[in-house]
Amino acid sequence: MRNRLLSLALLPWFAVAAHAQEVEPLGDPGQDWSSSMEQVLTTNSLSATAALDPLAAPLLACSGTACRHLWLVALAPDDREDIRHLFEDVADSAQERRAIAQAIARIETSVGRQNGTWADDAGNRVSETDDPSQLDCVSETANTRSYLQRLVQAGLISRHHVGRMVMRFTLILQHVASTIVDDDDGNEYVVDSWVGANGEEPSVETLSQWRSHWRV
Repeated sequence: MRNRLLSLALLPWFAVAAHAQEVEPLGDPGQDWSSSMEQVLTTNSLSATAALDPLAAPLLACSGTACRHLWLVALAPDDREDIRHLFEDVADSAQERRAIAQAIARIETSVGRQNGTWADDAGNRVSETDDPSQLDCVSETANTRSYLQRLVQAGLISRHHVGRMVMRFTLILQHVASTIVDDDDGNEYVVDSWVGANGEEPSVETLSQWRSHWRV
């Protein structure tokens, strides 16, 4: 498995096409979603580490239910320029959180153009739970963590670090998202892309605020 991850991570640069390349899942179809997510994150981290410019490195993006569909994508030069510009005048942690939300929306827009997830709605489509153009909260979280990790590796996020995955529950359902942690005061903020459609800024709120919402 490690050799496969490395081979994906060290793929040569490629021109960004109108359509992304769908690749096979990294693990067994029956494995739990957290293992699949960890493999995607590891691959994306290795890809960025091997690159002169982490923002230009190939990236695996999830879609469908629990990361069932994987796409090999890359950010075009204008995407990378726009993203860097968002962080140019950041002066404090609050401004950095704002830039993070804007950057994730910008990356989502780029990825959506490549793999068809531009059509992703807010939340889940109940009647089409494995439509590859849609993302459930697991796919959203895998992508958000990958994007946050990539922004850190590119040196753009300097006042926060990527935190943990968190969950909230109703009586029968669960919802997962990712956090960032403010390096100054240790406060934890949930970055939740699932609540909006493709290209919309994720919600960024404290863990207690996020857990107070009942919808999943």
